[in-house]
Amino acid sequence: MSDYAKKLGISDYLIGFLVVSVGTSVPELSTAFIASFKGAGQIILGNVIGANIIDVTLVLGITAIIGKKLFIHGKVLDKTMFLVLGISLLPLILGFDGTISQIDGGILILSFIFYIYFLLRKEGEMGRIKKDVKWKDIWKDMVVIGISIIVLLISANFLINAARFIGGTIGISDILLGLVLVAVGTTIPELTVEIQSILRGVTGIAFGDILGSVVCNSSLVLGIAALINPIRIPKFNTIIFRDSALFMVTSVYIALLFIKKKQITWQEGIGLLMVYATFIVTVLF
Repeated sequence: MSDYAKKLGISDYLIGFLVVSVGTSVPELSTAFIASFKGAGQIILGNVIGANIIDVTLVLGITAIIGKKLFIHGKVLDKTMFLVLGISLLPLILGFDGTISQIDGGILILSFIFYIYFLLRKEGEMGRIKKDVKWKDIWKDMVVIGISIIVLLISANFLINAARFIGGTIGISDILLGLVLVAVGTTIPELTVEIQSILRGVTGIAFGDILGSVVCNSSLVLGIAALINPIRIPKFNTIIFRDSALFMVTSVYIALLFIKKKQITWQEGIGLLMVYATFIVTVLF
């Protein structure tokens, strides 16, 4: 993916967000697409919240441990911090009335488009984006992406059916299934990308992918799902939803603090793993 950055003339962080994060969020998107038609809105909501928590704790923590000490840099990265936090909060704000409606879904998708526009404009101001990118340089990859999406949609159908069967058998609610079981399954691509990025020394792609996945899940994934079938939000005093929502907001904020101080160590990575372990214990017990 760093080769794409050179071809397009943009930073590793932006290619991590625009290409890698959207690509690694396709499992969440395909799962949300299938779950919407099955009326499993609680699984979608749980998956988005759970995936965001995993991205900024488990995935970032393992990445930091492998990298031992990661330095974070980039002017565009600095300027996106509060936008990331705001977009991660947007579904909870829009769902305050108890439902993420189709109108809310449209707002979420527009927020995703706005964020992409903001990133591209900032890169453009730095004079880095090339104007003469040739289609022949990327069309083969686009075909591969299209085929992969079809495979993921088929896999998502099996995942939702299997998850609901397990939940019905052992008496686990849909939102808890989404938070834990489905979220772990759909975030494996992010973990794979982070490890490969760190081993190849392109940390910009790693952080672009993590923050991009949070934005993509909170806006594009939920937005498309809500357009298909409105999602009911549990009352905030529902223990599982309340605790998971608070964990998500806190975890994203912690990740942004690491970006603010420009580095993350392996010891802090272990701390992030402990945060995720605390989340699992809280929602399960």
